[in-house]
Amino acid sequence: MEKLSLKELAVPMIKAIDSFNYLLKSHHRRTAVISYHIGKELGLNSDYLLELVIAASLHDIGALSVQERDMLIQEDVMNPEPHCMMGYNMLKSFDVFRDIAKIIRHHHIIYKDSLNMEKGEVIFASHIIHLADRIDVLLSPDEFILSQKKSVIEKIQKKVGEVFHPEVFEAFLEASKIDIFWIDINNMSMHQLFNKIDFSLDFELSVGHIVEFALTISHIIDFRSKFTASHSYTVAHLAEQIGRYFRFDDEKCKKLLIAGYLHDIGKIGIDPGLLEKNGPLTDDEFQMMKLHAYYTGQILSELNVSEWFKEIVTWTEHHHEKNDGTGYPYGLYEDDLDKGGKILAFADVITALLEDRPYRKGMELEKAFSILKEEIAPKISSKMFEVIEEYKEEINQIVNECQEFSRSKYQHAKNVV
Repeated sequence: MEKLSLKELAVPMIKAIDSFNYLLKSHHRRTAVISYHIGKELGLNSDYLLELVIAASLHDIGALSVQERDMLIQEDVMNPEPHCMMGYNMLKSFDVFRDIAKIIRHHHIIYKDSLNMEKGEVIFASHIIHLADRIDVLLSPDEFILSQKKSVIEKIQKKVGEVFHPEVFEAFLEASKIDIFWIDINNMSMHQLFNKIDFSLDFELSVGHIVEFALTISHIIDFRSKFTASHSYTVAHLAEQIGRYFRFDDEKCKKLLIAGYLHDIGKIGIDPGLLEKNGPLTDDEFQMMKLHAYYTGQILSELNVSEWFKEIVTWTEHHHEKNDGTGYPYGLYEDDLDKGGKILAFADVITALLEDRPYRKGMELEKAFSILKEEIAPKISSKMFEVIEEYKEEINQIVNECQEFSRSKYQHAKNVV
């Protein structure tokens, strides 16, 4: 076991949904910066301030569709409940993020509505993020930010006491008198923001914690579509089991499980329209899709602060490499690839062949393994495939069980009633 901070756990998630999200670029970072300044003005302690900033940085992870994300950049959000609940359900199962999930649950809370709710149901930080979120939406990227101070304050002020919490507004009013409040919105990076917070939320990170964390991250991409709802979960459990076929020890099998959960996080930077396209991708679309492996490596490179994660990061960013240099994004060869990476590659392609896609049903087991043997295994490892093929019936059972389990979780997460 080793120590990691809450910051180090959160940064890959924040980087995934902000830096690589083509619809919401920088919105989460900007909302986090605004929330930080308001929280500082309110005198929040460091740990609470950190939770506020992380919640602000992740607040829209539950917005799965293009339509939802387009809606979120409108001045008045209609029916925000689905994405608030989805974000809450994505994060609540990870103990370290439980309070953060509660903040996200009500980050579009109307102040007047909160007065009729049970005491303690709405966390005060939710009101801060609600105001910060709307401030960012009101700011135009085409106009000098300091020239917008007066108009933004006036628009917000009209809704204080009804939509926005009066105490939060007063803190915003005070904090925003200084130019740096506005300048930081456009210029402060997440690393700079975290460095401003003196926090103590470190804890002993067990393998079990890491597995929970990785599963939480996998929800960010898998829950975007019913067609991907089971993919990472299945790849993870299949990779773990295949590791056992090759006599990997328990720790290394757990690393394969974690790598499976994380391997497609780069798809957050891919247009959802490509992920759900009802038909084969064009050559240009495939070139765009290939970027996800590179994005995965870029996002997870943040975890290389820990020696324990380095093997996992390597496997994930290499899961589309081939032994003849025809893979992507690095065009590696046999000598550059290890057995763990090849196991993850096999788990990924087996899952892809057996699962439903927008344009086809999942393949029958025999057809899938025939394609694997003839077309795919020679470019990963025909020798390893001989071992894997011996367990194809067990593999099929694992895939079916994982798909059923994770799809039920996806439906539960979407349930906002």
